[in-house]
Amino acid sequence: MGIKAVFVIIAAFIHGYVRLSTPRLFLMVLLMIIPVLIGLTSPAVKVSYTFPTQFFYPILTSVGVMLLVNVSIFPEFGSTQLCMATIETLQEVQKVQKAAAELFIAFSVGKDPEQCVAGLRDLTDMKAKLRAKVAATKAVYTECSFELAYSVLAPRELKHISRKGIKNITGKTFSLVGACESAYALMGIELRAPPGGKYDINWYKSQREESADEELLKALLIRVEAPLRQLQAATSRALDIVSACVAYSYDTPSLPAVGKASSRARKPTGIPLPEVDVHIEWLEAAIEEFGRTSTAALEIAAVLQEPHHNDVDVDLMPREEVFLISSFVMNLRQSATHALEMLRQSRTLVEAREDRKGRKSIHFPRIKIRKWLFSGTEEPDTVRVTERETFAREPGNESREHLVDSRRRTKRPRYRRSRAAGSEIARKWRKLRWMLGKVLDWVAGSDAFLYAFKFTFGVMLVTWPAFVHGWVQWFYLNRGVWAPLIFVLVFENAVGSTIWIFFLRTAGTIVGSAWGYAAYQSRNGNEFTIAAMLLVGTIPNYYVQLGTKYQKAGMVCTISMCVVALSTHLQTVPGTSEENFYKRVVTMLIGGAVATLVQLVLFPVKARVHLKDYLASAIVQINKMESCIASGVDDTRNIVASPALFKRFAIAQKKATACLSTAEAFLVFTKQEPRLKGNFAPQAVVYKEIIFVLRQIVDRMENMVQLRQAYGSAVLEEYNSRVYNYRRAVAAAITLTLTVVHEALTTKLPLPQFLPSARLAHLRMVLRVRQILLEENTNEDVSHSNIDSRTSDTAEAARHALRLKFLSWNASSAALEECIEYLEELVDLAKTLVGANEFRSGILNRPRYKADLEKMRSTRNLTRDPLDPNAASLDNADTVTASGFSLSGVSQQALEGMPDSLTRIQSRRMEARLERRRTITQLDAIH
Repeated sequence: MGIKAVFVIIAAFIHGYVRLSTPRLFLMVLLMIIPVLIGLTSPAVKVSYTFPTQFFYPILTSVGVMLLVNVSIFPEFGSTQLCMATIETLQEVQKVQKAAAELFIAFSVGKDPEQCVAGLRDLTDMKAKLRAKVAATKAVYTECSFELAYSVLAPRELKHISRKGIKNITGKTFSLVGACESAYALMGIELRAPPGGKYDINWYKSQREESADEELLKALLIRVEAPLRQLQAATSRALDIVSACVAYSYDTPSLPAVGKASSRARKPTGIPLPEVDVHIEWLEAAIEEFGRTSTAALEIAAVLQEPHHNDVDVDLMPREEVFLISSFVMNLRQSATHALEMLRQSRTLVEAREDRKGRKSIHFPRIKIRKWLFSGTEEPDTVRVTERETFAREPGNESREHLVDSRRRTKRPRYRRSRAAGSEIARKWRKLRWMLGKVLDWVAGSDAFLYAFKFTFGVMLVTWPAFVHGWVQWFYLNRGVWAPLIFVLVFENAVGSTIWIFFLRTAGTIVGSAWGYAAYQSRNGNEFTIAAMLLVGTIPNYYVQLGTKYQKAGMVCTISMCVVALSTHLQTVPGTSEENFYKRVVTMLIGGAVATLVQLVLFPVKARVHLKDYLASAIVQINKMESCIASGVDDTRNIVASPALFKRFAIAQKKATACLSTAEAFLVFTKQEPRLKGNFAPQAVVYKEIIFVLRQIVDRMENMVQLRQAYGSAVLEEYNSRVYNYRRAVAAAITLTLTVVHEALTTKLPLPQFLPSARLAHLRMVLRVRQILLEENTNEDVSHSNIDSRTSDTAEAARHALRLKFLSWNASSAALEECIEYLEELVDLAKTLVGANEFRSGILNRPRYKADLEKMRSTRNLTRDPLDPNAASLDNADTVTASGFSLSGVSQQALEGMPDSLTRIQSRRMEARLERRRTITQLDAIH
């Protein structure tokens, strides 16, 4: 019995360690632990010939049936699924881009406010849906790369479209959505006449101070509206051609439906290559025309004054409105460029299909063992959904490795002297102690080791009667082996997920056992009746397993009804159907209860703790991204971006995205685990906002680097020696803010009262760039005499600022400004969690969840007119409006569903504008 117990312990530990460290091998170690538990907990004292056949025959029979059905009867290869997922994602990209372009123009030209606010809310939802589509497409491609394919083209030939192309174009689509969010935050109250229709000069000045920015943005957008619409339509048409080429190349039966009411379109029967070439040339011409027309339109807007815009000084030097319009223009152009690359790749696919005459063949996968092992999850709804390949290997830091090597070289002579001086026993003891310390450090820091230890302890807790000589027969006859098997299936790597899986499997076990009991009792164990009842029961079970998110409930329901009915009919162990029914239910409760208790008592892994850890890891990676963006802040030379810098940024960006995805998964499981300190729901809302804010920061930083990589940056390449001090101040403020928030999440200490202002540092940098441009323009004008000096100066400065590199820097500055705004929001959210050292009332300002949440979701009233005698004082206004327009025409229902962080950012901008209005009104009253 002791030998059996030792082998069970070894098998359980191996299963637990491999299950957590390499989820791809979960099925292998599951099939390993099942015969070990069944065989070593039975009363048998030797292995018979029939024992291995009891496991091999059913498994091999099931594999043969699956191959026969999936290959011969209902063949469905991964290439078709990959093609459909790619086309659906491209269609979603088209929808989001079209909605973003229309909404950006609608915000600026002053259309119906309520429709614009509702459109932005829908656009935010579409962004989340598009992110899910991209993740699903990536997962499908990963699975297809490990499968056999029978098609004309191999699935890996679609990589440039389904992986690289979709990633690039969705990144620019998210940037377009971000520009709409910035326009929403920038827009203010519409210019309206005061009550009575009489304009007062003080009222007009205060209104202009608040709405001058919007008027400038409208003046700019009026000029570029037509080029924007034309390029967006051309990009959408190009994506349609890409979808058709993909469907034709991979023999997709039909194209996915665009809308709910639309029907599926048939795939094209043939695509002439000259026609694709025409579309490529047409899109190239559209991109070039967009560059000329948009630049010319902005130049004309800078030189000419429209009659109805005489009061607006159109300034195209670096400022907030130019940043916003440049961001949308450059991202739309870059999106069209990515669409052009995908169109060229689709032409390559069509040409390859024509060369192969449409003949299908078997394509074997090119499997990289390391990538296959570190990709995928144990089960669809488990906690560990992060992309493990991003953590599999990270290039080392050359400077750090050089430092370590130098330290080793300096310590080597000293080590030799000590070895020569000491005895051989002392040397061996020091080496053994060093190795033991390394082992203990690895054990303490290995999640897989701790999980394997808990798993082994739980397995032995429910199987120990099988290793007691007097209880082994009782354990066998009462189906005790079902308890450890259920423990294996229920035990997860977190408390919340274990409780949730326990609940699902218990429900499925009760329903399935009841159906199996009914199947046997329907005609007293008739074989045909049992088969018919099981057939009827498997239909809803497989639907639940394959068509809903409750896969485990459907799976265990199928297993339970087969076990109860067939074990009673075959009499593998003596017992009636009633006995097998309650034995199945009782062992389910025992195994699940033990799994829950082990998770709660022995080294509990709480989802909320992992949530904070992954958020802290994401902030660390974002700090690395910022260090890549801020490269050259200590260098007086001009900066030219290097590929190594972009590679480091891409690694950090992948890790940050993976951490945020894992944090979202843990956030779901925080609702399913118990907590002694009270309900976690109020904090869960704050953590959800933190994840949203960090995603926004990652998207903006990625946009900055992509624009710099594609177009360069004139400020860094030409003026870094004159602005590096200002760039250093911005980078230092951002890095310090991220570090403070990271420490607050990991140590739970309050935030300091004062933090450096990244917004002020960025404003100083922008003003310095404006000063440099004006100085250069003035120096150039001294050597040239023109008749109309004012017009020529303005036109020359506009042309200088509208160069492609300057437009790229303007767009990057818009993204950086948005990052700073979301950083401020991140600090506020961190204060909500841990408080701050602000002695406002003589005591430490601690977090107040209910009050802060009420403030985040408070009703936003229309700001009162200071000249309205019936309105209250402006200083006593309740809450600043959070919409892009005056809320006199916006209902509260239209504001529901907007991201709280976005509305708070807009509210802060409105508060700043109201403060300017108060200042101007007070100065006018003094004078």
